[in-house]
Amino acid sequence: MLLSGCTSFESEQSTNSTTTPVSATEIASLECPPSDDDDEIVCSQTVEAGAASVYLLPTPTVGDTPDSLELTLTNASRTDRTFNPYSWSMWRKSASGWSEIEQRSSGSGKLTVTAGDSETWTVDTVIGYINESATLNSGAYAAAINVPNPDGDDWITCLAVFGLR
Repeated sequence: MLLSGCTSFESEQSTNSTTTPVSATEIASLECPPSDDDDEIVCSQTVEAGAASVYLLPTPTVGDTPDSLELTLTNASRTDRTFNPYSWSMWRKSASGWSEIEQRSSGSGKLTVTAGDSETWTVDTVIGYINESATLNSGAYAAAINVPNPDGDDWITCLAVFGLR
């Protein structure tokens, strides 16, 4: 598991910038965006599937379109995890660092992922929960969702870093 310090994010008004396409190797070398809260962070590039109780992985790591990429939250703990499945955050990587994509919409709800099970969303679905007018162009991105920590009273921020060609 990766623990990260706290910093603040700049809000990114537009995701329309041109960058060169990213590879799976480049994605694997990126650090996750820092968290702006005190939650534990589990990042897709550093998580070991048997070591983390809850984690988020992209499949594939690099895709052609947002609907070609899936984000799978795995609950490897011994207890069910109930959380709001609409409370996502997303960042875009640029030369100056990670910038949070402006959140213009949000929802509330409850989803329970039972012990040993998983839940999958497409990146296209997730960006729709955050900002329906956002366009994801070629580049590196990170998506995050918070779930209750099975090992304590706090929360875990599960992050998946992925790329679009």
